[in-house]
Amino acid sequence: MYEKDDKEKLYVVYLKAVIRGIVLSIILLLIASLIFFFSSLNQEYMKTVVWVITILSICYASIYGALKIGSKGYMHGAFIGGIYIILMAVIALLAEKGNLNMRAYIIMFVMSLVIGALAGMIGIVIGSKD
Repeated sequence: MYEKDDKEKLYVVYLKAVIRGIVLSIILLLIASLIFFFSSLNQEYMKTVVWVITILSICYASIYGALKIGSKGYMHGAFIGGIYIILMAVIALLAEKGNLNMRAYIIMFVMSLVIGALAGMIGIVIGSKD
């Protein structure tokens, strides 16, 4: 299937994709928090904004990973999405000192697999246009 060098390349691409997704999340969350702080928007919308930012970050990371790998975009996109959510869950677990809503993270994990697979397919289509 893949040679040893290809596997190492996959790990590097996965790492770069997830880091890019996390950086995008941080940037978008900072922008959203500034908008909420300086405007009169209701704080109840923040949960929805976080979901949208998570979806956008998974899409970006999965498309990037699928473009770099060049094949099986659905599988690689799903893996990248899953890795992204697992890292976010670990960060949330550490930040909240053990209080984590597992039901919400299971839903987000399934969502990340589906969104990542779809975005990975989009990445392959975009890559084939070049």
